[in-house]
Amino acid sequence: MSDTVYPVRPGHVYFIGAGPGAPDLITLRGRDIIAQADLVVYADSLVDERIVAPARARGARIVGSARLALEDILEEMVRAARRGAVVARVHSGDPAIYGAVHEQIVHLEAEGIPYEIVPGVPSAFAAAARLGVELTVPNLVQTVIFTRTAGRTPMPPGEALRDLATHQATLAIHLSVTRITRVVEALLAGGYPPDTPVAVIYKVTWPDEQVLRGTLEDIAGRVRQAGFTRHAIILVGAALDARRTEPARRSRLYDRSHTHRFRPLRESARPLIGRPPTPQARAETAVIALTRNGSRIGASLAVRLRAELAVPEKFAGVEGVKGVPVTLHPFRHSVLQEVRQRWHQHRRLVLVMPTGVAVRAVAPLLHHKSKDPAVICLDETGRWVIPLVGGHQAGANALAREIARYTGGAAAVTTASDVQGLPALDLLGREAGWRIAENSVLTQASAALVNGEPVGLFVDPELPASVHAQVEAAFRDVPNVAPVAALADLSDAFDTALIVTHRRLTGTLAPTTVTYHPPVLYVGMGCRRGVPATELRRALETACKEAGLSLESIAALVTADVKREEPGLQALAEQLGVPLRVVSSDTLRNLPTGAFTPSAAQEHFDVPGVAEPAALVASAGRIILPKRVFPRCTVAIAIGEGRDE
Repeated sequence: MSDTVYPVRPGHVYFIGAGPGAPDLITLRGRDIIAQADLVVYADSLVDERIVAPARARGARIVGSARLALEDILEEMVRAARRGAVVARVHSGDPAIYGAVHEQIVHLEAEGIPYEIVPGVPSAFAAAARLGVELTVPNLVQTVIFTRTAGRTPMPPGEALRDLATHQATLAIHLSVTRITRVVEALLAGGYPPDTPVAVIYKVTWPDEQVLRGTLEDIAGRVRQAGFTRHAIILVGAALDARRTEPARRSRLYDRSHTHRFRPLRESARPLIGRPPTPQARAETAVIALTRNGSRIGASLAVRLRAELAVPEKFAGVEGVKGVPVTLHPFRHSVLQEVRQRWHQHRRLVLVMPTGVAVRAVAPLLHHKSKDPAVICLDETGRWVIPLVGGHQAGANALAREIARYTGGAAAVTTASDVQGLPALDLLGREAGWRIAENSVLTQASAALVNGEPVGLFVDPELPASVHAQVEAAFRDVPNVAPVAALADLSDAFDTALIVTHRRLTGTLAPTTVTYHPPVLYVGMGCRRGVPATELRRALETACKEAGLSLESIAALVTADVKREEPGLQALAEQLGVPLRVVSSDTLRNLPTGAFTPSAAQEHFDVPGVAEPAALVASAGRIILPKRVFPRCTVAIAIGEGRDE
């Protein structure tokens, strides 16, 4: 290890993350700066005094900030910096997480005082280390959210705990232990199951550290009994107990079958001995029943729908339920809690219970129609089958009709477009992967359609024939939808417009517009070795903007097999949410001469080109943006029906 001391600059303020508590968890840089500081202002209620001891030993001025107002702290730092002193402002954890550094930085910039931020170890990471867990477990959870509950500082819209709970991520909840009951209630209302693992760590890495582990069902009582009122972080999520519930989870990063330029595939590679099988995903559908007869019909439906079945424990052994070939979950708690627990685990919920009970169960869980599951309610005889939530987007209407066929009942579909036999605008092209532009006014356009108001329809003539055929089939018998030949015709004659295009549209075409982007663009891309995804994306966005094309219509990113392992191309495809298609060099060499512009790839890789020919092959169509050359990559775009890999 180098003995070099980090060089400090007179007149500078250094914001230093002291880490979670233990003096040896501060960074070497932070330790060096404190040892050279002339003034140390530290959060004495949160930072171990031993961390500032080196500065105290050399006679530096040491100021605890716990009893000071912001103005007092700023005055101390500015006065010292202006006389050329080295100022260390020491925060607990990392300054970027609830460090209250923003307002200090704004003031220093206004005063012309230079500053630097030195990161530290956040308490959430120290807590995870103390628990011996990984917060991101493959195929279980890949997101960590740092948050807090509302107190004197309110939470912005969409950041309440209940809203964040809908993501089912690992939560690191700061500054909230005194509101533990409220925390638990919000997380349960947001969809975390009652048995979700929770850990509360008091003064992590300090000598008097304490750790409480439990679930959302019992953690509030444990915290109250322990008497924690401050200095505690709350971790929530399935990752905290993944070894018990998901022992087979493993990352692809070091899997023998996962190759990259640093680890090519070896013929001798074999699966690890004793590797456990990949866990099966949860069933798409869950059937939840409330009564004895409801449990019987629920069991029958679960078999037909290949669903999981949840019934009260006392009915798990009755005839017609016991022994059914489905996954059976007897429950003791209330049916409301069972619905809440399964809300984020399944895409379809079939509730065999009174409508009033079903409504009370799902009402607190509703978030947005684009994310909520399909919810069906039916009586215990199967006579009435009611789609409560997700009629179109989640497929509840179709599921209700399917269940009604099984039970011999009636599907009580109330969606206006279904009743009138009209196409559902939010489902148009969905199976083909069409994307709806963010600025689309879907609700108002749907209302205009079902109310018989004039609706203009423009389908870009450059789109493939399959797109035109799909639109024609959808609106063939809808009298109030009028096709137009040009975009300009929409703004003149219609208040409501439907547009199907691969182009990037600007300006207002009609007060109420829904724009669909079918995935018909195939982006051919070649690049030098090691070009990052950010640079490739800038090139792609520039090319699309110049050509007036929409990123939302990209069907695939395409390259030659000689570039298949480029991390930048792989990352860009993942960012765009499209596959990375690879065309073999032999295929490129066999393309007819004159179909594209030859490139330098001929000299380097013995192929006539990458961007244009790859796009041409994958699209089975034609080039609409010839090769655009950037400093370290090339981009070409073709439009077409697409070719099977």
